[in-house]
Amino acid sequence: MRYLKSMVDENILDKTLALLKKYYLCDNCLGRLFARLGRGLTNKQRGETLKIVALMEAHRKLIEGLLSVEEFEKIATNIGSIADDTAVELGLDLKLSEIRKCSICGFQSLDLKINEYAKKALELLRRYSARTFLVGVMKNSSIERKEEAIASEYGLKFYENVRNELKREVGKAVQSMSNMNVRVDFSKPDIVVVIDLDKDIVSIRRMPLYLKGLYWKLGRNISQSKWILWDGSKKYPYSVQEALETLKELIGAKEVVLHASGREDVDVRMLGSGRLFIVEVKEPEKYSFSIRDIERKVNEKSRYVKVRFLGEASRKEVRLAKMEHARKIKVYKALVVVDKNVSEEQLRGLEEYFTNKVVRQRTPRRVLHRRPDVVRLRRVHSIKTKLLSSHVFEALIKCDGGLYIKELVSGDNGRTKPSFSEYLKAEAKCVELDVVYVST
Repeated sequence: MRYLKSMVDENILDKTLALLKKYYLCDNCLGRLFARLGRGLTNKQRGETLKIVALMEAHRKLIEGLLSVEEFEKIATNIGSIADDTAVELGLDLKLSEIRKCSICGFQSLDLKINEYAKKALELLRRYSARTFLVGVMKNSSIERKEEAIASEYGLKFYENVRNELKREVGKAVQSMSNMNVRVDFSKPDIVVVIDLDKDIVSIRRMPLYLKGLYWKLGRNISQSKWILWDGSKKYPYSVQEALETLKELIGAKEVVLHASGREDVDVRMLGSGRLFIVEVKEPEKYSFSIRDIERKVNEKSRYVKVRFLGEASRKEVRLAKMEHARKIKVYKALVVVDKNVSEEQLRGLEEYFTNKVVRQRTPRRVLHRRPDVVRLRRVHSIKTKLLSSHVFEALIKCDGGLYIKELVSGDNGRTKPSFSEYLKAEAKCVELDVVYVST
């Protein structure tokens, strides 16, 4: 073989002979003890090569009287069937074709086991229509410990951990068997294939699926998350979370978790551009599906919440969506009632006063039970108003994310400054509120 000479020197050969004098090793396990030497080779190729050269060297030493018959018999026995013809020529009856188990992995051949693991893995991947996968091997197996002990005993500093070989070779075998319909993905696999060497089993971990989208709340008294009271009843009749739980039936999910970029109050509609969300689908039973098909089915089942899926997302995007919502620009439509008459002229003044105005807002009293009592600075970029009657007007408010609009209107007993109430010198109240735009 072309690579024989390039990978074998006296030191490697001496160590190989010493190993084979004491241990029977399958091709993979022997080759893995020298895995970091010789690029472009598999451990099986290394092992086969080392055994051939070791047989040749043992035969030479026997002929030249540098090795006893007993020593040669031990080496030939641990080399296996490729030493058959040499043993016959020497008149030795060594029964080299007998099936033996490797001193490291405990199998007849780790290479055969790799194919067996790959077949089991592929069966599981197909069951869940997985598109991507990653192979993992449980640590600190008896095989790993034996390998480390032998490497230490012979001072083998170029060996490779058995877990690395299995992860690589099983992954390659799965892709080969599946004709590349399923591929390895190190960053975001659908399924992690887990090999337990001690129990000799293959299992899987179904990874969460993240779907990014926009939602619209077309009615009021709809919460974002499902609120369950102590007696098991629901605090609100419906939620965005419940609309998305249709995914449990559609793709067989164990659990569905909603991660939204901010939230609106229960009595506030989400209209216009919709609000960005990412839904985490835990342990789905299938990973391949039509996203437009599941979108249609979610919307068919939900009257007051509508969604549009934008594609798949990652866990990192969940964190970013939650962090970024306060930096977004938002537009609200507020219906405001004032306890005294207001004029068109006053509303024009309100618009001018709040153009590019920084508002100092202390945490509203209504949310103090769940938010820290701090002061936030948020900017109102512009306001457009429309007088509907002497006491009622509509305001279109463009502002920074995180500004509490109801308190911008009422002033919240001075906790928000300035406010509509303060400017109009009257008690103003937001009686209806809609979100009509959220920047992306």
